[in-house]
Amino acid sequence: MKSETRFLLIMLGLVLFLGVGLAALNYYTRPPKPPAVQQTEIKLSDLLAPGRPEKGNPNAKVVIVEFTDLQCPSCRRGSEAVEQLMLQYEGKIRLICRHYPLDIHDRARLYAQAAEAAHRQGKFWEMKALIFSEQNVSPKRLEEFAQSLGLNMEQFRKDMKSPEVIQAVEEDLATGRRFGVSSTPTYFLFVGEKGQMVQGNTALVAEIQRVMEGE
Repeated sequence: MKSETRFLLIMLGLVLFLGVGLAALNYYTRPPKPPAVQQTEIKLSDLLAPGRPEKGNPNAKVVIVEFTDLQCPSCRRGSEAVEQLMLQYEGKIRLICRHYPLDIHDRARLYAQAAEAAHRQGKFWEMKALIFSEQNVSPKRLEEFAQSLGLNMEQFRKDMKSPEVIQAVEEDLATGRRFGVSSTPTYFLFVGEKGQMVQGNTALVAEIQRVMEGE
């Protein structure tokens, strides 16, 4: 009986030893996680394009360029965080929005086109907020959103499918890829001419607060 117990204890010890060894190997050989904030050589002018939705103070020193996917839950939380920053630092931030619909979200491009169509009638931010409020909406529900915003429905339907709207979304995607965007939400934060890529809203909030406290 004692020999069986001793054998079991030895085997248990070996299992624990191997487990700890494998965990350590996995920890030390895993690829390094990219930093949430990365200094970049990019200029604000590289990310500006005619007709992109924006709000806030157009002359603000602090500029956020947001690449977002309207079907992405993290982007919804990020949008809420950015709205809070806009209120907290009223008049000190300029926000520019660009689309980055991910292939893993089957309706992301449709939502981007709906927001762009609303943008052509001056209701981009309102449509964006409505889509984020549900995030799994049908084309019929998008039309209900448009009606609730008082949009011209004939024009809205036409614009959603127009080459101009589709091209605007594609150009946003191409710009994001060119400057290293691979996930959403991704932000480019500029303080004057100095820019940095910020991944995720938690890192963005921390950076904005650091910048504002350093004024």
